[in-house]
Amino acid sequence: MKLGVLVMMGILGLAGSGVAERPFFAFDNAFDKSTPAEEQVALLKELGYDGICTRPAHATDELFAAIDKHGLEISAPYVVLPVREGDQVLPEGVAAHLRKLKGRQTIVWLGLSNAKGQDDQAVAIIRKVCSLAEENGLEVVLYPHINFCSDTVAKCERLRAKADCSNLGLSLTLCHFLAQNDHSELESTIKSIAAHLQLVQISGADQLPPGNPDWKRLIQPLGEGDFDVGRVMKTLEEIGYDGPMNLQCYSIPPPPRKHLAASMQAWKALNQEEK
Repeated sequence: MKLGVLVMMGILGLAGSGVAERPFFAFDNAFDKSTPAEEQVALLKELGYDGICTRPAHATDELFAAIDKHGLEISAPYVVLPVREGDQVLPEGVAAHLRKLKGRQTIVWLGLSNAKGQDDQAVAIIRKVCSLAEENGLEVVLYPHINFCSDTVAKCERLRAKADCSNLGLSLTLCHFLAQNDHSELESTIKSIAAHLQLVQISGADQLPPGNPDWKRLIQPLGEGDFDVGRVMKTLEEIGYDGPMNLQCYSIPPPPRKHLAASMQAWKALNQEEK
């Protein structure tokens, strides 16, 4: 048995009786693109997930129909936009997707690509997305993604403050945090953004030195790897976070049913330890 499982089962010890029931949903990269939307959503429902994170290009009418049929949510559309000079118009596919999400319990997860992009260019894009999201009753959070303009939690917080949009918050993604930071900074980082934290992404992971984006080791089924994900859960409990949690599934090799079931079992164990 891997150390991550042993840690999870034995020494998480999250004190307190009023543990938050946080929605838990999977990234659609758990599935091959050829997997029918109905099949994806039916499996998530069967295994106990609350929804799915999808991309605008994947959010077909079939996906919306399956979501409504099975009573799940499109919990967070993952939108990636480039940061570049000039007055950038939002792609119609993105704009149409946000309009289609009106009235749903969802958070727009915004990543800003092009690491060389400038703050003022990034802020202009953020404000456009936030304005359209507000028109449709949606919140927006920034995604800290390595090699993006929005690469670190600190950079996302800087952009959030500069954009100054009432419906804009922050997210933490564990694999990207571990790829760029010393793991000892995890708790202080989460606490530093507690007031604006609205979405958290987790996965099983190994504890690697920063600057080593080995995704096969940083993105594993929950419960695998030697990094103690219980540290994330404990800190979230300390700051009173009760928002949504996303499962990162990028390039995990087992069939979706196998790794999604394993991650759900680990998720339940993590939450049981909190109680």
